[in-house]
Amino acid sequence: MKKAKIIALTLALTMILTTSGAFACTGMYIGKDVSAEGTTVVARSEDQGRGAYNKLFKVKPRVTKAGRYYEDTANGLKVALPKTTYKYTYVPDSYDLEDGEYPASCTNEYGLVSVGTVSTGVKEAYEALDPVVEPGLREAILAGLIACQAKTARGAVDTLAKLIDKYGSEEYNTLFFVDKKEAWIFETYGGHTYAAMKMPTDKVSVFGNHIMIDWVDPKDTENFVFSDKLFETIEKAGGAVKDDQGRYNLVKSIDNPSREDYNNMRNWIGMKTLAPSLVGEYSKDEFYPLFYTPDNKVSVTDLMQLYGNRYEGTKYDMMKSENAGMRPIGVTRQSCVHILQTYPNLPADSCNLQWLALGNAEHAMFIPAFSGITDTYAGYKPDGNVFNENSVYFNCKRICSLAESDRAFLSQGVKDYNLLEEKIMLNNMQNEIAKINKAYAKSKANGRAYVTALGKKVAADQFKANKNLYRKLQFTQTDNVNDRVNNARKTTFVADSRLTQAAKYYGYTVTKTVKKDGAKVYTIKNAAKTYKLTAGQKAYTVTENGATTKAELSKAPYFFGGYLYAPMDFIQTL
Repeated sequence: MKKAKIIALTLALTMILTTSGAFACTGMYIGKDVSAEGTTVVARSEDQGRGAYNKLFKVKPRVTKAGRYYEDTANGLKVALPKTTYKYTYVPDSYDLEDGEYPASCTNEYGLVSVGTVSTGVKEAYEALDPVVEPGLREAILAGLIACQAKTARGAVDTLAKLIDKYGSEEYNTLFFVDKKEAWIFETYGGHTYAAMKMPTDKVSVFGNHIMIDWVDPKDTENFVFSDKLFETIEKAGGAVKDDQGRYNLVKSIDNPSREDYNNMRNWIGMKTLAPSLVGEYSKDEFYPLFYTPDNKVSVTDLMQLYGNRYEGTKYDMMKSENAGMRPIGVTRQSCVHILQTYPNLPADSCNLQWLALGNAEHAMFIPAFSGITDTYAGYKPDGNVFNENSVYFNCKRICSLAESDRAFLSQGVKDYNLLEEKIMLNNMQNEIAKINKAYAKSKANGRAYVTALGKKVAADQFKANKNLYRKLQFTQTDNVNDRVNNARKTTFVADSRLTQAAKYYGYTVTKTVKKDGAKVYTIKNAAKTYKLTAGQKAYTVTENGATTKAELSKAPYFFGGYLYAPMDFIQTL
């Protein structure tokens, strides 16, 4: 993401800047044929130049009124809007960050996903021929500007192309557009040149801050869209890479002849994670491909993990002191990460499911909401970049801050907790599909009311649960600050999870009985085992193959916010 100039200045202190882009954000894609959930998925992290950067989650209503403009409040550009603009969800900056709206991730009432941007750049010779325009179109308005007026992914491509032709671009950016039918990637290369490509349904992609579209056929107007002077500009800039079929390699023709580790290592770790059979050790000379076939089908939960990746399991693991200065996917300055699934078997009005992590994905939880919503949970709305205990963003970010203050002892427990909750929520959302279809069968208004209530309920439940996670994490972190050498007497954080929800996810039935003395006993049972746990007591029993044994939990189950919590080290054995 290319935000206020202070970001570029900050980065200049830590690395040599080139025109090929040294900013932020990481893009990801899963084609529906290789998706574990059978959905098209696009995703993006929004990375900043600072740690505290409040993001909100809102809905803009459909409006019919002539004479309106979409204004970039930072550079003054005003873009004329059509008389009718569509309802869409968006994830804006807080008002006082003062660089514009930055809607980031949008879903509209026609089933269009509009996500942007990943900041990029081009080689100097190309930049001189097609310089950016000031004031021009910026990331600060792009995702919302398209979501409010396009109905399809291809329509979004055509709309953005016309807008760039008219107003020009002030930045080098990559965007995603998706509908129930297809998905497109759109790259801008200067003030007035660009290319867009229909993305394959059987591939995946992970990439950093550089242009990625490689081989294109200028004659293929079904799968590509090109600006009028793109190929003319490539030829004038010199160094065009072509084959004998008349195809151009855009990456090698427009970008610098080499890749920076800052970006290229993210391409590599994405490929190594999703398709390890296709890649070996990292090579700075390798132009890793935009699209490739994963070794196995990929779930949205895999992307959630990947967005927190800091090269664990490789020689570049950032827990090693010598790697501390590397640029991972999972930077601590992520202000939000959005992963959007498009379901083919839902009405267009609500076919997109956004998973939103406010804060950095390494330790912030992804929470879902369907695109048909007309309002969001109250915790997504506290404005202003100042700590607010009622804010989802700051509630998540404070967990991140604690976990990252001592990763060796605090991090994994948070990751384990989040991943289980995300898997439970994904399973629940899959089970909601039939209910959503039934609600929409009555009327659009009924369907929207259903998904709005669902989105608010899930967010409210997780907000409450995350408060419990924070208070437990804070105690362990506080207890571990003990002035003893070599980490003596420090403990590893083990989270607690809601027992009934976790047990049901693992295939158990759960029943509760209350004894005469008031003790609450929970029986957790599947075909092979039966557990009996009592609230407030560490001791429990397990029955297997007719034999009952006694055991003890690491800590007693307890109630918080109306739910019974048990330690994760027990839940992970279910």
